[in-house]
Amino acid sequence: MFFKQLLAPIWRFFDAICFVIGAIFANMFAFSFGNRWGWLGLAITLLIAGYISEIIAVQQNNKGGD
Repeated sequence: MFFKQLLAPIWRFFDAICFVIGAIFANMFAFSFGNRWGWLGLAITLLIAGYISEIIAVQQNNKGGD
């Protein structure tokens, strides 16, 4: 029971944590090919993160009681 309560907040954000860790490793891999590829990978990662955050914001706004 103790571990279930301890890990409950982590499980709520598990997908986000996995995305961040995956993005870090993907960008490290892109930088291993050179700075230009690394910056391109970083730009793509930030574009994807921004798009996902916009989708989440729109979904939260649509849950209103109208």
